Amino acid sequence: MIGIFDSGIGGLTVAFALHKQTPFADFVYFGDLKNAPFGPKSSEELFGITLRAMKFLREQGADEIVAACNSVSVSVIRPLMDAFGIQGTNIIEMVGPAARALKLRAPKNILVIATEATVRSGIYEQTFSENGLHAAMMAIPELASAIEQGRPESEIEHIILPVMDRVSKEGIDTLVFGCTHYPFVRNVFERLFAERGVEVELFDPAEAVANEVVTLFQIHGQGKQLFLISKDSLVFQETVKRLFGEGAAIVVVDNTLLD
Repeated sequence: MIGIFDSGIGGLTVAFALHKQTPFADFVYFGDLKNAPFGPKSSEELFGITLRAMKFLREQGADEIVAACNSVSVSVIRPLMDAFGIQGTNIIEMVGPAARALKLRAPKNILVIATEATVRSGIYEQTFSENGLHAAMMAIPELASAIEQGRPESEIEHIILPVMDRVSKEGIDTLVFGCTHYPFVRNVFERLFAERGVEVELFDPAEAVANEVVTLFQIHGQGKQLFLISKDSLVFQETVKRLFGEGAAIVVVDNTLLD
C-alpha cells in the first residue's frame, strides 16, 4: 500500500493526481495538522516530524511512501533513511520528479515559489542544477497557512502580489509551485497574470510525482483510501470530500499513537 504525508491539505493535490492515474491504488494519507505549517520550522524539527510520519505510515501498512511536501524533500529524507535504517521503504519526494519533468520542456527562466524551509534548504537549486536547469527561488511565508485555513481570495491576492511583480520584471517563463498547497489557488494566479497581460507557465509537480509513482511503485489494490489527520480541520474534511467524494474515510488520530 502507498502512504502519503504532508502537513495538511497540500499533499491532497498529489494524492488526487495519483488517484486520477491509478484509481484502483490503495493508499493511506497522513496530514500532520498538529505540526502545521512545516515551512517555518527548523531542519531539526522537520527531521523529527518526518521520521514520525514515515514510521506511522509504515505501521498502517504502507511499504511505499510519497513525501508530498517540499519542505521535507530530499534534504531531510536522505539523512533520515541513513540514520534510522529505513532504506527498505521506497520513497518518492517532490523535487526530483519536478526537475526531471521540466528538463524535457527546457524552460529558459524558472522561478520556484515555496516555503521558507524549502528555500533555505537549497534543494531546488541543487536538484535542478543536476538536471541542467537554473532556478531562482522566492519564499512566500504566509501562503501555505492562508490556504490551509481557507482564508478569503482577497487575502490570497495580497500575499502573492510580490510574485506578480517579480515574474513581470524578470521575464519568468515558468513558475513552479514549490509547495503542494499552492495549486489550490492556481485560479488566483491565473487571473492576476491575465489581468496584467503576463504569459507564464504554471507548473505543478504533482503530476510528475504521480507519473513516477506509477512507474516505480508496485501499484495494487481496490481503490481503498484512508485519510488520517493529527488534528481536526473543517477545511481538510471539505477538501477531501470535494476531491474524493462524500464517502471518503477521515479519521482524527490519537496523538499518543504517533509518539
